[in-house]
Amino acid sequence: MLVVGLCLALLFCYAGSAAAESTSSSGAPTSARLDFQITIPTILYLQVGTTGGTIDVVHFPSPGLPPTSVAADSGAVNVRVATLTPSGQTVTLVANSSTALSDGTHTIPFTEISWAATGNFTGGTFNGLVGQQLDQWTGPGNRTGTYSFTYGNSTYYSPGAYTGRVTYTLSSP
Repeated sequence: MLVVGLCLALLFCYAGSAAAESTSSSGAPTSARLDFQITIPTILYLQVGTTGGTIDVVHFPSPGLPPTSVAADSGAVNVRVATLTPSGQTVTLVANSSTALSDGTHTIPFTEISWAATGNFTGGTFNGLVGQQLDQWTGPGNRTGTYSFTYGNSTYYSPGAYTGRVTYTLSSP
């Protein structure tokens, strides 16, 4: 009898601390309920270039004299956008090309670089601004394609090795 009393005392202590629903009966069926909740967050995934955490380099071979445009010799750049958003929610891809390419002394504006796109993406030319909208979609989805870049070479620039970076940003309210 002492053992049964201790077991019941432990049961009441455990049930009270867990705040679970419980019922008891003597020989008749009994039940308890448990609520479930799954929270699915908004997810935005953006890949520009190869996988693996490195920043790819788009390289242009030595151009001829202006105005002779030249295609990048580094090949097409993979682009992937995967989103898990509500059906009517807008997803926007923008580029920041506001800091020109530089050799340390001279600069070439990113407005000299354009791209052709495949798949779910649109081609264009960088505008040299912070928030250039490249593409916009509504709702969830998986969008893939490529960018192939061309250097316009529209004017004479001082000889040098010019480098710069464009930052792509995917957002959804």
